[in-house]
Amino acid sequence: MVQLFPLDSVPVRFQGWRAATGPLTVGQLNIGKWLEDAPQAPAAMLDQTFAVPPGVTIRDVAECFGVLLCRHEALRSRYVLGEPGEQRVLTAGEVPMAVYRSGEDDPPERVAERLVALAREKPIDVTVEAPVRLAIAVRDGTVLTAVALYSHLAVDFQALVILGREFAQMARDPAARVLGEARQQPLDRSTVERQPSHRRRLDQGLRHWSRQLASAPVHLYARPRVRPATGSGAYGMSSEAAAQALDHIAARTQVSRPTIVFAALCALLARRTGYHTCQFVMLSANRFESSLREYVGTLAQSTFVSVEVGEPTFDELVRRCFGSVLQAGLHGAYDVYRQHEYSTWLATERGVAPTFEPLFNSVVVDTRGFDAPAPSPAPAPTRLEWADLPPTNILLRFDLGQVDGELVARVWSGDTGRLTPDEAKALLLALERLLVAAAPGDLDHAATVEAIALPPIERPPGWLLVDNCWIDLAEVQQLVEEALAPAVTRVFATADGDPLVAYIAETPDGPTTPAEAHRRCVALLPGRHAAMAPRRYVLCGQPPADVTSLEAWQSEDVRSAGPGRR
Repeated sequence: MVQLFPLDSVPVRFQGWRAATGPLTVGQLNIGKWLEDAPQAPAAMLDQTFAVPPGVTIRDVAECFGVLLCRHEALRSRYVLGEPGEQRVLTAGEVPMAVYRSGEDDPPERVAERLVALAREKPIDVTVEAPVRLAIAVRDGTVLTAVALYSHLAVDFQALVILGREFAQMARDPAARVLGEARQQPLDRSTVERQPSHRRRLDQGLRHWSRQLASAPVHLYARPRVRPATGSGAYGMSSEAAAQALDHIAARTQVSRPTIVFAALCALLARRTGYHTCQFVMLSANRFESSLREYVGTLAQSTFVSVEVGEPTFDELVRRCFGSVLQAGLHGAYDVYRQHEYSTWLATERGVAPTFEPLFNSVVVDTRGFDAPAPSPAPAPTRLEWADLPPTNILLRFDLGQVDGELVARVWSGDTGRLTPDEAKALLLALERLLVAAAPGDLDHAATVEAIALPPIERPPGWLLVDNCWIDLAEVQQLVEEALAPAVTRVFATADGDPLVAYIAETPDGPTTPAEAHRRCVALLPGRHAAMAPRRYVLCGQPPADVTSLEAWQSEDVRSAGPGRR
């Protein structure tokens, strides 16, 4: 157990250029809407550990943090959520820096983890306090480690890279502790976003989202249940072999390492699911404009990506994925409130409950070039570890955390009874095998499949592909029964334009209209990864016993009001 002994906190003072108030940016609105829906999400606050050179004093760190607060208005603002919301920049003030004395034998990494845990003990109230908390640990009169905890309203992961780079420079060189040139701040960004040309780009992003949502599978990895639901968790992998392989593939293809991992994941998902086109949500950094390269604020938003996997060579798939990610990123900014309104309407029309958590989530900012890598020693054995995690509605999520030295990734299952820990581990190892196999040279499709070494998912009778979504008819029946109880219901798959039809016995406590039945079914959909609401509802005296008796039933049931459409 790491021992930390609290000392007096140190004020970190700042003096900026202006005090001003304005509406939230598109990126801040996006995070604010997400926080309204998931206020306790772990990523609501982002933590960062800073590299501290030997001999750095408490005063040095306070000066470095003070310059960061002066340079970046996002760190010294207060925020009001909602639409249009408000950001209020303070021109002067101070942020307390917690100071602890560390035990003699505790490693800096463990000490930093403990500092972060202490900072996370209560949420940051961005309406009344700074969106950043600062803490350091000292040993023998110098700083051992320094951490910061931020509200996601103030920064995203690319902003953390900028802050880490600036802090490291100032910690090494006191002459670098100056404000520097003025740069675009979130208040400036909100002004840019209100210009007509930028509004048109936001509209294009919304249209891209709408087109993809209309046809994408709701749960790309929908598969039969293996055992009763047991919770949520993730297998994490740390692989030196995969990282070394990535360096070789990047040098050959001239494509970033996160994109190569993305391509390997698409090959794996296409093989397992049977989809030739992978459509799912990922994050877009939204930093294409040159003025945003050093921007400290939150810009990232979810966007749909669509990759036609087909049967190319692995290198061809990598280049194809690069183009698909670029196309998705160009449409990655949009008005989240309009997106939410349209998505709710379209999901109801389709009879689905999509989750907009990213299936592929990379926090890696790859700054390595594409030179051929130097010879590497034999990789250490790959490490795999399971961890229970908070509940989530997404069935499968792939997180990429590191590519330098070792590939650090995890497969997160939102339903371990359907996507088991063993399968999560198998997916990670298949990804590693594919990357290692592709390191010496390109692979044709057959070699790619051989390297993956996993068969397609087997789906028994009763599983149907409806509106590009794999569903289990038995789970649809269970959904309808629970949603419309106590009414007796039967759900059938038909070959006509309405592939799922629900027949509902009219009862005093049952639904009185098809529209009411549909609303009740859609309301119970979240978390059901192999179900969707029927497309058609028939209110009748008594539902038919089975699909073979439909014709006779339709001629005999005089109480039927006829087909009822939502």
